[in-house]
Amino acid sequence: SLHRKSQLNQLGLKKNGSRRSKVLVVGAFPEEEKKIYGGFVTVCGALIDSSFEKCFNLVLIDSTQASNPRPSLFKRAYRALRRFCLYNLSLFNEKPNAVLIFTASGIGLLEKGLMGRSAQLMGIPNLMFPGGGYLLKNYDFSYCMRLFAEIALKKADKILCQGRQWQDFAVHNLGFKINNAPIVENWTATESLLQIGRNRNYRKSPKAKLRLLFVGWLDKEKGVLEILEAISSSDLKEKVTIEFVGKGNVDKEAEEIIYRNGLSKTVVFRGWLQGKELHDAYARAEVFLLPSWMEGLPNAMVEAMSAGLVPLVSAVGNVPSCLEDGKNGFLLEPKNPVSIQKALEQILADELTIEKFGKEAHFFAEKNFATEIAVQKLTCVIMDAIEEKNSSRL
Repeated sequence: SLHRKSQLNQLGLKKNGSRRSKVLVVGAFPEEEKKIYGGFVTVCGALIDSSFEKCFNLVLIDSTQASNPRPSLFKRAYRALRRFCLYNLSLFNEKPNAVLIFTASGIGLLEKGLMGRSAQLMGIPNLMFPGGGYLLKNYDFSYCMRLFAEIALKKADKILCQGRQWQDFAVHNLGFKINNAPIVENWTATESLLQIGRNRNYRKSPKAKLRLLFVGWLDKEKGVLEILEAISSSDLKEKVTIEFVGKGNVDKEAEEIIYRNGLSKTVVFRGWLQGKELHDAYARAEVFLLPSWMEGLPNAMVEAMSAGLVPLVSAVGNVPSCLEDGKNGFLLEPKNPVSIQKALEQILADELTIEKFGKEAHFFAEKNFATEIAVQKLTCVIMDAIEEKNSSRL
């Protein structure tokens, strides 16, 4: 299993039996039975299932958040210290040719930054792959975010950017040369999801309700309550149904809104889904909703586009570099239920919109986010970083 492989790697028991370069990867590699979900879990899982593992000998360090809501500060600090010790032991024992570190943009950025610095002290190239939208949104207003970014990102050998917004941030705010801040697109447009998009039948009965889908943490910041308000305050509840896939901190508040506004026949909560069950949810739906307050480049949006859904997503983070409003989806205003209403009403007013926008979204995902296309680009970036480091030693 993936976890067993991770354990062997962490204990230094995996031998480098070929000439392939060795890469230490810090990311989301949880034990399967723990049922941990999230963007980095999806990204790292798709990476390990791709050709990436055939290109390098991998050493895996799991840095997954243990739960949501987050554990106490004491528990988080203890786990961070334990990870840091394990990481440095792996650096010493495994002697990797490069380090690839996935990091969110909250306080964990500090821990990952110290990991990167440790690698550089040993002469190992450090490639940081930041995600999420918190840093992009708060860098100018938060001293802590600027400090964490200085420690974690500014001295990295390369910053891997999910899109143009991250690249602009790395160049203008962190002082990176553009060749050291390459764009490496999301790779979660798996072949199975793309196949759903290719086989999608956009014809439906005129009397059928519009099927909406939300996938992600059921948190305020993801716009869950704005979705319910948009449906509650209009006649949309008679024309749509929505499935919420995920869990979070607004479950009870959402259920109260549903009860108060008579939405029990409109809204269904599925909890977290995986594998075929998640793919079936994408196949059932026609429109994907994610009115987040902040994002980097949401994996669920990429998955929905791959499956041929019409994406309605907030114009935050790197989303505008993927969605062209009125062509392959709709860009929403964060914290604005009316924006959601207008987009849904526009779709309902023209039944051809679903097929036209859905096909455009699928085409964009297949061209830009197909797993092997993006992974090959990532592989080239890592190999270049190793070669550059080797050349500098000559």
